[in-house]
Amino acid sequence: MYSVTAAFIAWLNQKGYSAHSYPPNNENEFVTVERTGGNVADMVDRPTIAIQTWATTEERAEDMANEIRLLVLTSSLPDGVQTARINTGAYRFYDEDTRLPRFQLVLDVVSQLTE
Repeated sequence: MYSVTAAFIAWLNQKGYSAHSYPPNNENEFVTVERTGGNVADMVDRPTIAIQTWATTEERAEDMANEIRLLVLTSSLPDGVQTARINTGAYRFYDEDTRLPRFQLVLDVVSQLTE
């Protein structure tokens, strides 16, 4: 079964980021990808995807988010993704638990349900 989250994680890893579905235990600079909503109709998935950038400085977290925003707007999209539109972001999204600076982008995506 196709996973749009896994597709974005693989795509970001190919672009040189350390991308995961959950924050890793031993890294201070990474990206997380999660589905936060969306709908499905007629075998077309329209997920809302949150991409969060984490770093040791706010400046680096924001730079990463802006780099990824530019990639979404100008690069080939992950396999299985037909379109991706920036809904919001990049914006500051500080994390109290890790105390790491974090920025977030929210994407509206159209993708397939199966490969």
